[in-house]
Amino acid sequence: MRRITRLWARGTLALLAAWTGIAHRVHGDCHVPLRPALILGNHQSPWETIAALVLFPDLAIVAKQELLKIPVLGWYLRYSPMVIIDRGDTTGSVRSMVAACRDALSDGRSLLIFPEGTRQPVGSPIIFKRGVELLYRTLGLPALVFAHDSGRFWPAGSVPRSGVITVSLLAPIPPGLDAREFFQQSQRMLADEVARLTG
Repeated sequence: MRRITRLWARGTLALLAAWTGIAHRVHGDCHVPLRPALILGNHQSPWETIAALVLFPDLAIVAKQELLKIPVLGWYLRYSPMVIIDRGDTTGSVRSMVAACRDALSDGRSLLIFPEGTRQPVGSPIIFKRGVELLYRTLGLPALVFAHDSGRFWPAGSVPRSGVITVSLLAPIPPGLDAREFFQQSQRMLADEVARLTG
């Protein structure tokens, strides 16, 4: 399934490039983790969910349960190595999320989470939902900030248009920081980098 997933993602990006003219460039690919890490990305369009499967060699994406209801995509998520959370069950979802993340780590996968919780338009402030600091503190992983400007070329609810998406991978934050300090630092790093890319 992992190999099929990456082939599907590569094919989808190739088709997008051919049909819509969307390409991408990556800065900081030297920071792609060689060992499992917690990857934090901004969420502006469908593009980054697909591209992450190509950019990072072995990945489990933390995704909301509502996505399972989407035809085709829902089936794919259900049988892929994803971490599905039920946001309606706050206490239970936290426990199940941590347990599923531990399972993914035991299989050697990094974890990708979109801390804003849902897609945001370009120019919106980067505001993290609570929970990302829990994963950082509990799992003891380095955290990699993954910033991009995909919303400039594929805004939510619209069709993609031609352009070059810029992806920026920042130097990882080491494990072991105070959870509050990590929360503030990672949010600030992502906000600053997204502002630089979209400004």
